Amino acid sequence: MFYSKRHEDILKILKEREAASVHFLAKALFVSEPTVRRDLDILQKQGRVRRTFGGAVICELLNREVPLSLREREGRGAKAVIAERASDLLSDGQVIFLDASSTTSYLVEYIAKYNDMTVITNSPKTSLALAEKKVRSFCTGGLMLENSIAYVGSLAESFVKNFNADIFFFSCRGVSDDGRLTDSSLEESELRKVMMENSKKIAFLCTSDKIGKKYMYNLCRVQSADHVFCDDEEKMKNLLSE
Repeated sequence: MFYSKRHEDILKILKEREAASVHFLAKALFVSEPTVRRDLDILQKQGRVRRTFGGAVICELLNREVPLSLREREGRGAKAVIAERASDLLSDGQVIFLDASSTTSYLVEYIAKYNDMTVITNSPKTSLALAEKKVRSFCTGGLMLENSIAYVGSLAESFVKNFNADIFFFSCRGVSDDGRLTDSSLEESELRKVMMENSKKIAFLCTSDKIGKKYMYNLCRVQSADHVFCDDEEKMKNLLSE
């Protein structure tokens, strides 16, 4: 198979599935995984796909929401490091807002180590994980975003307004070169703004691969956060100093 034809077949699969692993593509195309990786590198340079942990996503998705199942597999080591650092802000008896990002979900195991904690989240998966750890939690309800597995909309926003939190932990899709936190979901951005307004402190958790990426909707500037945690502290420090 000529590589140009193979590239078109890869794009066709990604359009149908929205995302796919290297292993799946290799089996589907009857080629080796190193061959698929080289093809994906070429397609990424052409701006047609974006490489992810173990696979790729079609670039048509970049200003839409990438499925949570895919985001959960990306940067696991970095997210674990970030969550460990952010856990220094935790103490007994706190009321906490957690957004539905895959990064903040890594905080669950740390929250469970403290007493009398209350968590409000728009993520049913995070709420379930907290319940399994016997941590008191409230889940907003509202309109479910299928790819994000997140509740959003006016019902979710009204629910959040009932609480005053000590700290809000959140992430987003990208941080632009001029320090704007951006996202592909207007609904999630609007809910995060409500959580910010009702929190004493704001903590932004960011994997370094998000720096330099800009999506459709602006959330705030990185300097708006009281605390910023990143797996590449030097890279984030340079952004904060600009």
